[in-house]
Amino acid sequence: MKNKFLLNYTAMSFLNLMAMFCCLNTAIASSNIAGKVIDKNTKRPLTNANVQVLSTLLGAGSDAQGNFLIQNIRPGSYSIRVSMMGYRAITIEKCTVPDNETISLSIELEETSIEFDPIIVTAGKIEQRQDQAPVSISVITAKEISTKNPVNLIEALETASGINFIGNQINIRGSTGYAFGAGNKVLLLLDGVPVYASDTGEFNWDLLPPLDIDRIEVLKGAGSTLWGASALGGVINIITKSATAEGKFLLSVKAGKYDQPYYDEWQWTNHDRLYYFREDVSYSRKFDRLGVRVSAGHSASTGFTQLGDFKKYNLTGKIEYQFPNDVKLTNYVAYNYVDRGFFVQWKGQNDPYQVDETNLNNYVALNQLNLYTKIAIPFSSRFALNIRGSLIRTLMGNQFGEGNNFNPAFGQGLELQSNWIPHPHHQVTIGLQYQSDAGSAKYFGDHRGFFLGPYLQDEWKIRENVRLTAGFRYDRYQLIGDRQEDLFSPRLGLNWQPWQATSFRASIGSGFRAATIVERFLELSVMNFKIISNPDLKAESCQAFDLGIRHYFSSNWNIDISLFNNEYFELIEAHLDLIRGQIQFRNIPRARIQGIEATSNISVPMKIFGITFTQNFQANITAMDHQDLKWNDPLPYRPKLLATLKSLCLIGKAQLHIDYRYASRIEAVKLYPINDRVPMKFLDARLSYDLKNFIIQFGVSNLLQYNYAPMESNLMPMRTFTASIQAEF
Repeated sequence: MKNKFLLNYTAMSFLNLMAMFCCLNTAIASSNIAGKVIDKNTKRPLTNANVQVLSTLLGAGSDAQGNFLIQNIRPGSYSIRVSMMGYRAITIEKCTVPDNETISLSIELEETSIEFDPIIVTAGKIEQRQDQAPVSISVITAKEISTKNPVNLIEALETASGINFIGNQINIRGSTGYAFGAGNKVLLLLDGVPVYASDTGEFNWDLLPPLDIDRIEVLKGAGSTLWGASALGGVINIITKSATAEGKFLLSVKAGKYDQPYYDEWQWTNHDRLYYFREDVSYSRKFDRLGVRVSAGHSASTGFTQLGDFKKYNLTGKIEYQFPNDVKLTNYVAYNYVDRGFFVQWKGQNDPYQVDETNLNNYVALNQLNLYTKIAIPFSSRFALNIRGSLIRTLMGNQFGEGNNFNPAFGQGLELQSNWIPHPHHQVTIGLQYQSDAGSAKYFGDHRGFFLGPYLQDEWKIRENVRLTAGFRYDRYQLIGDRQEDLFSPRLGLNWQPWQATSFRASIGSGFRAATIVERFLELSVMNFKIISNPDLKAESCQAFDLGIRHYFSSNWNIDISLFNNEYFELIEAHLDLIRGQIQFRNIPRARIQGIEATSNISVPMKIFGITFTQNFQANITAMDHQDLKWNDPLPYRPKLLATLKSLCLIGKAQLHIDYRYASRIEAVKLYPINDRVPMKFLDARLSYDLKNFIIQFGVSNLLQYNYAPMESNLMPMRTFTASIQAEF
């Protein structure tokens, strides 16, 4: 394993050297576009506005003074699109660029309370407008994350439409259920790089501080045509911030205090000692062509249950360098350490916050290192090459209470991707991805496997308002010394905009996920159950159908509606034999999840008693029907109805946030099917005030003190009081 680590580190160092040579070979054109982006009302410069030259691969971001420069453009007539989160995008048509000249543009953007079709990358591995994508996408912006000031990524995602968490496992439209931490059916990416643990397939939701996040893109439905393995039920792409033009220091501190249990009988300790705390710092700055960003974070808690205590640390760094010929080199590193208790199940219904005395030594130790290197090489305005090398190292111990018997798990990746515009109406994405996973432990042995997958996609602009997307991917999965599987992932999508405010989308896509090492080979006794291996476990696949419409009634009101049908084949689920006390992962020959999802955003300026304020509302609802088609039973750990209501009231520099989350009663579970179950009903409220460089916030989570267990014998936290401060210098 040590040699593999050195090999990957050497390979990534080679990519860094390669970038220096590639910058000497890019094509040089003779004209430039320069300009300045400002706020229409305040006239202040806007930083990090996105400026695109349409029908090319060229673009730039505005600096601290709002200035931008796009170099090496061939003479001609172009359309220029300028966009920024929180502002209404504009397009400048028929912008003529003469030979050997630099043209200058002055651009004013108008602030909007609703994100009007932001630029996304997850739908097609290229930059495109959200309203032009053929698939359903949600975007969570840095502004939304900041107003919530989450403790971890789960809190940042939990109010997004179609998303539900069972424990620490994420569901997009009911895709995952609960797999006892052994494998998610959603692919988690960090800047487009897979970041799941190579042996268990688990996600580390504490991998980076929330301060580092620029936005989170959520692709709903199968996405393996471009993203490969594990994109069965969707893709979560966390996009990190780049360095700021001028030095910027960010600080965030958040503390929480748990309330008394709902019933006096549930009191298990002195509640005055129960708390959690998180602090994060970040600094970023550009030095000419070099951009640097570093962050550090620490969190600790006593927990609200026995074995709920933890200590967590993370450290991240991002270095970007722009060579003179626009070759861009990005290096990223993230390290995370977690030491926490492992709560399996409560001692009893009268003692829901305690565990059996025999489990008091169950603790998890986890440390994870994630590295990637990217090189973006623009050979011309119509052809670019992207190279990515990555390594993720995960070491886990003591999770099952039987000593530290884990060795580091390694995930290694290499990807070559080219973006090519052979014709103004065609944008072609061609790539080849390699991913290797290895894990070794007493409980499942020593195993290695790899994927190799070429892919191709063409977005054809049939007309200015009609786009057809067709793609295909082939993956060869090889478990060393064992089985080999060939997986095919075609995709077809259509986007039609009959009117400026309306877009229709339709897509048929594919997804697949090979079983993780743990799902195939784990042999272990936990509590009163014995987990037995299943080496013959097949890869699961999915055919996803999505039909949607996005319409803007006005600049302050929009609605998005999707109809979806996901057909699963050889779905991997945990099978429980209560008589023998055994758990084994098995394939369900065929399953189906279908439903409707609707999201609406509205912003209403109001004036009452002479006080002017703005009221923003967002409503999300996802109604699903899910079924094991072999036995005609509902799939376990999946609600049939999800709903979220979010309200934001802005009065001057004060903001009042109210979030309500609902999930219908889960019909099927595995461990204790006869136990009572209730729907989820959580109400959260936060009040914040902006004091120039500081934002002070007070909040209450689970305001109604609602008792809810998403999985058997595991209660969610009781009412929790929070206070936080964010500072920017």
